[in-house]
Amino acid sequence: MPQLSLSWLGLGQVAASAWLLLLLVGASWLLARVLAWSYSFYDTCCRLRCFPQPPKQSWFWGHLGLVKSNEEGLRFMESLSHSFRDVHLWWMGPFYPLLRFVHPKFVAPLLQAPGISPRTFLLLLLCVLGCPNCLW
Repeated sequence: MPQLSLSWLGLGQVAASAWLLLLLVGASWLLARVLAWSYSFYDTCCRLRCFPQPPKQSWFWGHLGLVKSNEEGLRFMESLSHSFRDVHLWWMGPFYPLLRFVHPKFVAPLLQAPGISPRTFLLLLLCVLGCPNCLW
């Protein structure tokens, strides 16, 4: 424990104990944030287990690298849409899940939601397509 006493700074016992208290509070706050994030991620994973997903290549990379940017990748995505008719889960790395809606009966309620205006949908579509002036 002599390494944590900070008496070598010459601040005295009171200043060193305040420094240790601040260090303890900071470490506790950081631990609480990490635990809260890990629990929310676990809760999200539990909710996403009901969706089917293709087999992953790796636990860390998820489904990255399965789809190439050529005709073979397009055929693979088409086969996925035939295998998983309505919706399927796609992991972009270990922490980023992506739900892919394939069937129009699942996409239509999302587009007809009261919070999405046609202008918002158009802006989203332009950003996805790579329009350079998508944020008017």
